[in-house]
Amino acid sequence: MQQGLVTGHVVRKLGPNEGRTIAVGGTRLIWKATGEDTGFATSAYEMELTPGNGIPMHSHAYAEIFYIISGQTDFVWIDIDDQEHWVRCSAGDTLVAPINVLHAFHNRTKEPTRFMSFSTYYHQVGLDKYGMAVSIDDPLPPPQEPTEADGKQYLEVLKDASKTVDMYFPLMHAKNGMEIFEDLAKRNL
Repeated sequence: MQQGLVTGHVVRKLGPNEGRTIAVGGTRLIWKATGEDTGFATSAYEMELTPGNGIPMHSHAYAEIFYIISGQTDFVWIDIDDQEHWVRCSAGDTLVAPINVLHAFHNRTKEPTRFMSFSTYYHQVGLDKYGMAVSIDDPLPPPQEPTEADGKQYLEVLKDASKTVDMYFPLMHAKNGMEIFEDLAKRNL
């Protein structure tokens, strides 16, 4: 054995639709690289974002890099003066969300969009905590009007994430969970 080689680690290849799949926030993502694969340094997932779907405004103590595979994804970020800035990214575009910048992403088109997200292992920890294991072959549930119970559960998740996985969601201060869905609907137009 050569000096410095680590045994037990292998190079691995994942093809299309291969990887551990979870559903979180009305979306589905496939882990392409996990902390377990990278010495707990980085993680990467692929997401298909259906039309009219998005992730609420949030920030975290690590950068996130997005690479658009197909379709168009609209990103919004908040600057230091509390101003919103929207940017539409298309296939081949890369967007970098720096550490602690409030950002969100949405599919405001009529076609699905697919992108990769690259970040730290801690990002994976947060998504895995609130995600549910699903099969890539299972269809996403059809969109439906959220209920008060859905809103209450979503609000609890945002509050918990702020305490346990170092993510901040401004909407965790909402008076009720339905405000989260109203904000998402407004941004997804």
